[in-house]
Amino acid sequence: MQIILEITMKQEVRKAVMAVIVNQDKVLIGSSPRDGGYKFPQGGLEIGENFISGIIRELKEELDLDITEKDILQSYTEKVSYIYPDEDQYIFKRQELNIVKVQYLAHKMRLKPQDDEFDKLHWIYPSELKNYNTYFRADAYKKALEICGLL
Repeated sequence: MQIILEITMKQEVRKAVMAVIVNQDKVLIGSSPRDGGYKFPQGGLEIGENFISGIIRELKEELDLDITEKDILQSYTEKVSYIYPDEDQYIFKRQELNIVKVQYLAHKMRLKPQDDEFDKLHWIYPSELKNYNTYFRADAYKKALEICGLL
């Protein structure tokens, strides 16, 4: 009798991208039904995908938001990262994110959560982020807002 043990090893780093969507002097965050916390729109990069293409795809998938490169105010070479909690739902040890600052134009864009990423969306002043539970993402998000010149 052969016994097969399956050991799931966490992968080290998930390469990802996040959007800081700005509307005048506010930014968009959403509450996540996955962990009950708040987060920026973000997601993992596919193999061979650059972070500009990645954020365009992620915003369509998560918010049904159609943007083009013209809607991107700035992309940054400096990255932020956070360590995932040691829970089974996370297959990576940490996530490293490129940051893309996107201009929201209400007259041409709509926001409609498309999957289980968000159940509610909120426009907040960047200084209010500390009032929202972003869990293990808090320091990375604060740094991202600083990189974007919003804090």
